[in-house]
Amino acid sequence: MLMTRHAELRCQERRISEQQLEWLLCYGEESHNRGVCLCFFDRAGFSQLLSDVDLKSQEMALRSRDIYAVLAESKVITVGYRDERLKPQKPHKRVRRGTPSNPGARRTHRRTR
Repeated sequence: MLMTRHAELRCQERRISEQQLEWLLCYGEESHNRGVCLCFFDRAGFSQLLSDVDLKSQEMALRSRDIYAVLAESKVITVGYRDERLKPQKPHKRVRRGTPSNPGARRTHRRTR
């Protein structure tokens, strides 16, 4: 696995071992966005990891749940721990003014003579 200097520093700062990165690349889910690949554990991949790992490595595997890696051109660019920003965003629902589904919208009143 090829790593940039930046990724090596982030692994060191965040105490993410090479074994954890190997597990992530083998069992993790990949998402492509803006020319890079984001690897993270989904439920199925993480449960598969826990069932495949031996008892000595079980604790380190449990600490690996929230790690992610960003890859470009088969190099690891950076690694870190997930937070809510990596969760899929719900699409923005556009609300039109004056529709019955939006009671707080501004209504236009007709003038009577």
